[in-house]
Parts: sequence; structure tokens; C-alpha cells
Amino acid sequence: MKLHYFHGPGPLRTLVLRKESRRVELHLKKVGDDIWVLVALCGGQQGQPDRSGCRGPYRSVAQAEAVLRHTAGSLLGSGHQPCRDDPAIWSVFAQRLARTIRKENETSQGNYQFDPDQFEPVL
Repeated sequence: MKLHYFHGPGPLRTLVLRKESRRVELHLKKVGDDIWVLVALCGGQQGQPDRSGCRGPYRSVAQAEAVLRHTAGSLLGSGHQPCRDDPAIWSVFAQRLARTIRKENETSQGNYQFDPDQFEPVL
């Protein structure tokens, strides 16, 4: 088993990898109060991504970053190469997916406050 470490001055939020003519971008996106998701985008070097996927939600950035590092390690093990100098070109797509997840979470939120005066006692 190989261990892969991605060191940097700050937390890891985006990672770009390549294998032949394919590009993979991994993005950590915040979708709520300390709720994070991993967005993975894959496609050719030019143009838009043709595949996307999300993992999560994670309750802390540390959990999400650990999943990003594990996913990157798996991709490195399958022959992908990190591209530290390449900018993330699909960050707008990743942000759109995160916004969709955020809106879905907001619409499914409910008010679960119990009000004892709302119901008549059953005798």
C-alpha cells in the first residue's frame, strides 16, 4: 500500500489530477453550517466535464478533507498524476452542484418544534 501526502500551507480544497487525456478535479464545497461535500468532476482537457459525482455530507472540513485525500490516493494508485501547477478550470461547475445540494437541503428542512397546546388531550 502506498501512502500519498499532499502538503501545503493551508487546507486542501481543490486538487487536479490527469491520466492521459483525461482530467479529474476534486473540490471541497461548503453547503451549510459546517457541512461539506466532495465534488468530483471528470472530462477531457478542453471543454466541460462529462461526468460528475458528489460524496457527503461531512460534518467537518477535516472529515471532508480526509475523504478528498483518500480519493486522491486511490486515483494516484490507478495511474493518475497530480497537476499542482494546473488551475481548477471547472470550479464553476463544482459550485453549481454545491448550490443544488444546498437548495435541496434547505427545502427539506422542517420545523419539528413540539407545541403541547396544539393538541387536545385524549380522555
